[in-house]
Amino acid sequence: MGLWDEWGEKHMVTVCQVDRLHVLRKLTIQRDGYEALQLGLGYRSAHRQSRPELGLYIKAGVGPKHHISEFRISSDCMLPVGHQLSVRHFVPGQWCFVSGMTKTRGYHGPMKRWGFSGGGSDVRGHRQSHRAHGSMGQRGAAKIWKGKKSHGHMGPDPRCVNAQVFRIEAERNLIFLKGSLPGFKGGIIKIHDARGSTALKNKHIRLPYPTFIPEVGVEYPVTIEKPPPERDPFLYPEQPLYQPND
Repeated sequence: MGLWDEWGEKHMVTVCQVDRLHVLRKLTIQRDGYEALQLGLGYRSAHRQSRPELGLYIKAGVGPKHHISEFRISSDCMLPVGHQLSVRHFVPGQWCFVSGMTKTRGYHGPMKRWGFSGGGSDVRGHRQSHRAHGSMGQRGAAKIWKGKKSHGHMGPDPRCVNAQVFRIEAERNLIFLKGSLPGFKGGIIKIHDARGSTALKNKHIRLPYPTFIPEVGVEYPVTIEKPPPERDPFLYPEQPLYQPND
C-alpha cells in the first residue's frame, strides 16, 4: 500500500502485525550453550499442540502460540518469561533485518530463476537457443557439478532484506515497513535488529534498550511516523529554459 508524508511524497509500505508476542523461554550458556530468547507469536488451538508445547505455555503463563522462533541476544538483554513485546520496540526511521521464505514460483528456466542473459538472436547465428543456459561444465570432468545454476524449481528460498520502519501503530500493534518483503500475504516473517553496516544507519536514533518498557503515569502517542526530511523533495533546482548563447 502507499502512504504520503507531510511533503506529499508517496512511500510504498508493507503492513505487518505483531500479534500477541510473548517471551516463552530463556536459553543460557550454562544450560544450552548459547544465549537466546524463545518467542511465541499468534494463537493456535490447544487441540493442535503437543504436550511439551502445552507445558511450555503453561510455565510461561501465556496462551497457545501459532509460531515459535528464537532470537540470539546478549546476557544484558534477557527479558523475563511471559513478557509481551509490542511494536514500540522499533522506532520509525530505524533500519532492521526482515527474514522470511520467498514465494513458490514453480518450475522455471535459468533466465527467470537466476537472471541469465540468454543466447543471441537468429541474425547472429543462434538457432533455438535464445533462453538456454549455455555450457554446463568441462569436457574433461564429463559431469555436472552439484550446485550448478540451472533450470528447476524456483522457491521457496530463505531471504533476508533490509527494511526501514516508516510508521508504528500501538493500538493494533501494526508496523509499516518500506518496500517489499519476502513471502505471501498473511505469511510469517522475522523482524530483528540490524547488524553490521546496516546498524550504522541507526546511530542517530535513540533505540530502546533492551526493549520498550512503559513508565507509570506517562501517556505515549498511539501512532508515530518517520520524521519528514527538512528539505522539500520536490524543490528541484531551477534550470534556464534557454541557454545563454541561444
